Amino acid sequence: MDADTLIKHIRKKRIIFTVTTGRSGTAYLASIFGFAQGVFAEHEPNPEFAEVMRAVQNDPELARRFLLEKKLPAILESPGDIYVEASHLACKGFLIPLLELGIVPDLIIHRRASRDVALSLLRMGTIPARSDKGLRFYLSPDDPGVLKIRNWQQLTDYQLCYWYCLEIERRAGEYSEMFKKNGARITETTLSSLKTFSGLQDCFSDLDLKMKFPACLTRLRFLRSARVKVNESKETKKDVMVPDNLDELEDEVIKVIGLDKR
Repeated sequence: MDADTLIKHIRKKRIIFTVTTGRSGTAYLASIFGFAQGVFAEHEPNPEFAEVMRAVQNDPELARRFLLEKKLPAILESPGDIYVEASHLACKGFLIPLLELGIVPDLIIHRRASRDVALSLLRMGTIPARSDKGLRFYLSPDDPGVLKIRNWQQLTDYQLCYWYCLEIERRAGEYSEMFKKNGARITETTLSSLKTFSGLQDCFSDLDLKMKFPACLTRLRFLRSARVKVNESKETKKDVMVPDNLDELEDEVIKVIGLDKR
């Protein structure tokens, strides 16, 4: 199928992507969209953005090719009229190429406190710009278009993790405004809000999604699923000493990149 035909067909399907840090409950996020009518939801399906994420940072054309040759054909073949993907990688070089192709996905801005995410990454040994997984799945201070930080090599591991969270928050604001102007539906969620039925209803309302029927049975099943522990990782946590001066370390990062602490 040529690119023009693919794009014509893919525009008939609603696509919803996620802007989030990861370590934020994205597997759970994907699962709860099973309570919406007509939705096919995935967490981190093949073909994975991770295949090219690192290379895409310096080669945006590669993102376009990946979308046209792999990702969009897979989405087109997925069941249902609405496709939801909870991966934290879509926001790392793939959303703007989608816009440039004339495809406007709706967005889930899914948040977890920056310190909690940074500590989670630190404990997993997943350090942006330093560890293998940190390079493969996360952004680095050397990447184009990110929050620039002088002498980032001198940052502690925790500070790099915290910097990464600030960069994703910056993108969340930028993409929310950009995509809304292009007609996208936007919802802003947290794991705690999505553990409540009212939070789920608000999310679905923002995205113009309908709950499966019968509503009472859907609510019961949701409440049962919401009790399951989430955000577990298959990775082994490292024996890492957590710094006792987190406020100071965070303030140093914020000062260097010129942000106001919120």
